[in-house]
Amino acid sequence: LKGSFSIPLTFTADFTPSPSLVVYTIFPSGGVTADSIRFDVALCFKNQVKVGFPAKEAHLGSTMQFQLQAAPGSLCAVQAVDGNMFLARPESELTSEMIYGLFPAAYQHGYPAQVEEHSDHCVQPQSTSPLLRGKPQNSFQPDIFNLFRTLPMSRLLFALPLAPVLGCLSLARFTSPTLEPLYFLSGGPSTEGQRIPKDQPQFTTHGRLRHYFPETWIWNMFSVGSNGSRNVPVAVPAAATNWKVKTFCLTGRGFGLAPTMSLRTVQPFFVDVTLPYSIKRGETFVLKATVFNYLQQCIQIHVALAKSSDFQVELCRTCRDKECLCAEESKTFLWNVTAVQLGTMNITVRTEVLDSTSRCGNRKPLPATMRRRHVLVKHLLVQPEGVLVEKTYSSLLCPRGGNAAEEPVSLQVPDKVVKGSARASISISGDLMGVALQNLDHLVQMPHGCGEQNMVLFTPIVYMLQYLEKTRQLTPEIKERATGFLRNGKYHGPTLLFCLPLWYQAQLLYRHRDGSYSVFGQQDGEGNTWLTAFVVKSFGQARKYIYVDDKNIQDALRWLEQNQLPSGCFAPKGSLFHSSLKSGVDDEISLGAYVAAALLELGQPLKGKLMQTTLRCLQQAVHNITNTYTEAVLAYAFALAGDYETTQELLYKLEEQAIKSGGQIHWSPKPSSLDSTDVWPDTQSVDTELTAYVLLAYLSKPRVHAGDMTTAAGIVAWLTQQQNAYGGFASTQDTVVALQALAKYAAKTFSTSGPVLVRVKSQRGFEKAFEVTRQKRLLVQQAALTEVSGQFLVEAHGSSCIFAQTVLRYHEPAPWAAVTFTLRVNTELTNCSQANARVLTIRILASYIGSRVTSNMVIVEVSLLSGFILAPGSRMLVRTLESEKRYAMTSFSHSLLISFHLHKLNDESQTFILQLEQVIPMKNLKPAIIKVYDYYQPGRLQIPSYAGVGS
Repeated sequence: LKGSFSIPLTFTADFTPSPSLVVYTIFPSGGVTADSIRFDVALCFKNQVKVGFPAKEAHLGSTMQFQLQAAPGSLCAVQAVDGNMFLARPESELTSEMIYGLFPAAYQHGYPAQVEEHSDHCVQPQSTSPLLRGKPQNSFQPDIFNLFRTLPMSRLLFALPLAPVLGCLSLARFTSPTLEPLYFLSGGPSTEGQRIPKDQPQFTTHGRLRHYFPETWIWNMFSVGSNGSRNVPVAVPAAATNWKVKTFCLTGRGFGLAPTMSLRTVQPFFVDVTLPYSIKRGETFVLKATVFNYLQQCIQIHVALAKSSDFQVELCRTCRDKECLCAEESKTFLWNVTAVQLGTMNITVRTEVLDSTSRCGNRKPLPATMRRRHVLVKHLLVQPEGVLVEKTYSSLLCPRGGNAAEEPVSLQVPDKVVKGSARASISISGDLMGVALQNLDHLVQMPHGCGEQNMVLFTPIVYMLQYLEKTRQLTPEIKERATGFLRNGKYHGPTLLFCLPLWYQAQLLYRHRDGSYSVFGQQDGEGNTWLTAFVVKSFGQARKYIYVDDKNIQDALRWLEQNQLPSGCFAPKGSLFHSSLKSGVDDEISLGAYVAAALLELGQPLKGKLMQTTLRCLQQAVHNITNTYTEAVLAYAFALAGDYETTQELLYKLEEQAIKSGGQIHWSPKPSSLDSTDVWPDTQSVDTELTAYVLLAYLSKPRVHAGDMTTAAGIVAWLTQQQNAYGGFASTQDTVVALQALAKYAAKTFSTSGPVLVRVKSQRGFEKAFEVTRQKRLLVQQAALTEVSGQFLVEAHGSSCIFAQTVLRYHEPAPWAAVTFTLRVNTELTNCSQANARVLTIRILASYIGSRVTSNMVIVEVSLLSGFILAPGSRMLVRTLESEKRYAMTSFSHSLLISFHLHKLNDESQTFILQLEQVIPMKNLKPAIIKVYDYYQPGRLQIPSYAGVGS
């Protein structure tokens, strides 16, 4: 066969994306010869869509015509989105490749299954003898079947002669159980050779639709008339950015996608205001407003600061409020502003381009569309002087038998309160755990920076999930949000939420190579027995909701088992920072009881060797225990183990030591007088933790009687009064154990009774009503009390219990505190010249002068002076004896506070050096405070103040 000829080809959208040309001839003898070639064709569509704007740039607030061309009668979807969105997620951009990637591969390649040529590699029945297998009779002569079957030409393939095949079984129908497992070919056609990229976006139908697009300008649909074009007027948004416009259209003629186009929105000028993060009342700061001219010509601007009762402005006779700005020039306007009101200060700066050009060399005036006015509103927090004091009064009200439950609340503000700083609020929740559920990311109002403190952000959320699951309040939506926080710490939803950052991953930073955990991780020489048990039980219970690597659990268990003493209890490895518990937890029995309870919560089998030896050690020591804390933890451990008799014996002993008053029950290692008239709790955290363990013991017994629940109600009444305004308690362990106990009690007493009407009244006429229904059970309803001081009455009418919490906040110059620490502060100001930033060096000398040899873990908090930040590149310098084992860790709660942890303090002074840099000029600078306090007993603190020299 010789010769050549030309074939004219015209490619249209029908041939997209990879057309193939096959040329074949059939000989009279029946033979076939063929060849093919594949072309790369642009990914186009039948419906040719074009969009555009009259110009590539537009001024903010102006109106433009969006020009749209498509096939007549098309319905077009237009999306104009901030181009920055696609920087982090380029795969979400609509492209031709994405559209063609949505079609199945058979759209471009494939063939009907009926034309598949039988393979000579057939699977034979295993029972068939190799001697009896017939050789496949297919021909080995070259054929062009493989060439044709890769082309979308199914009709032609049915006409092609196929080589005969004999002796093979049909795998699709062979189901004999006597054969070895059969290997099936993939049912999908091959995607080899496709031009669609491998990393193309995958579209799914189970994703959640977004209904709020803050980065979106246009998100609409427009129809095109019979002439195939339309102009749509659109208002340019007030955001300077680069907008990407995507448009696709549908009509009877087909689909069309317009090329991406961009529009840059600009403004003639831009105003930037420089403010400090916050200031104190009476301080004066320099407000800077800088105006930038983005035009290529000069403009005259007028800048004014709006008057407000929130602040006072010093008169400046030499200052000008009108200036000429030429192309790409900027100028700064200054005001000295003094804060006079507490709260949020609203600062409004108005900037306007003037018609007059007298100050700009009589240049040509701007067009009217560009003579714009710009109003910028900024907010500045104005805080009171002194130290914040926060007091909380909580109560659980349960109306019975049609009678209302009521609770009187007395609010009293001290005489030395900072004027105007006092404020009060009341919160009502239909669920005992409601407040804690709302504040799981900040239950404890303290810095977090070590292995134990990190767990207070992880473990409570597990208890809350368990509680909601037991009470059937864990909806799929809530569970998804909660476990999402356990996994990645991200959530942007309603108020009722679980708040937890990456605490699981963060906790692994405190893991040792041997599987144990310690407070400061690898900085410690060895793992901590108590903390390792705490972590392993928390990880074990979290496995139900998030992925936890089982190796982390098994390694920790192995480490604990290796440190088990011959007696069955555990060696107290590592340092324990809570000195009030050292008499118990450092003791083998107390530590053994804690580890036993942790292992039982983890689900370790009772008959296993580890649990049997541990419980045997504890059982031998039960009758010789005199420490209240140890008795409480033992009672809880034996309750979990199902040992009713031993649990009851310990609870009888604890009942004799109970402190009962006004229907409330609690325990304390050192019982205090009951004659105190202060209704605001000031309890040591060890009392809360001890009492919570007793409550857990009562609720975990194999048989819980009505009398046990009565006692539990008295304990809960006392525990709830110790809660802070965020649902937590004073420190870490009391918060973790108390929330676990309260969640267990709330689950046992859960009821879906009817609605409750709550009324809050005062003697001077204040009244507020709250309605708590089943649908709003977990919602925390809050209202501010207009009367800060006075007598209030909270009444609950209905058939369900409600949780009421009153919070009083105020500032006072220097609250009284027991002298436990000494703290001396020296400051030195350097670089006072105009050219250099002012740097303030702070030297802090701290020591412990309490009744013990050393303190618990200590927190030092340094509040920054207004207008100052931590100097860039500055590190805290810790001067101490190298022979002593001490640690310092710095964490930043926000730009106002620097805090760091100390392993411990003794009577020898330890020096810390910080450097602060002034970024905002200030006058009348108020002193800032430095706090040093016991992490586990925050009431033991020292609060001196410091000020900038020459401020």
